[in-house]
Amino acid sequence: MLCVWWTCRQVVQYELRPTGQTVTADLYSQQLERVQQALHQKEPALVNRKGALLLHDNARPHVERVARNTIQRLGWETLCHPPYSTDLAPSDYHLFHSPDSHIRGKYCTNEADVRQAFTDFFASHIPEFYRKGIEQLKTLWRKGLDVDGDYFED
Repeated sequence: MLCVWWTCRQVVQYELRPTGQTVTADLYSQQLERVQQALHQKEPALVNRKGALLLHDNARPHVERVARNTIQRLGWETLCHPPYSTDLAPSDYHLFHSPDSHIRGKYCTNEADVRQAFTDFFASHIPEFYRKGIEQLKTLWRKGLDVDGDYFED
């Protein structure tokens, strides 16, 4: 499983989780701590302004008390995300829309190869790519409001 956090300029943190491992609230909270450290290094303006703005879905580990407490302690603000709305998840509609085109033809024999393939994939995009993905969110949210939350195809 790949867990990834990105801004309007770059991927700030990603983790490959072992096959079959589920993300618990405790693990998610630990990941958020690592993201905070990465933000301080790569995007200090985001955490120094008032705290990061976090968009995550409403999967159970993301909304359990331990995760909410971590988010509050870090001083982050969260955007509400409607249930089962992958059409409003920037990683789904933008970041991973076509990673296979970058990875196609590459043969990974171990985890280090997979990790390097994702590192190369993320590095292959200029900041404009990430900015466009975040900017699309406003348009997609507006579409979602226009159809009263029903599914729509972009």
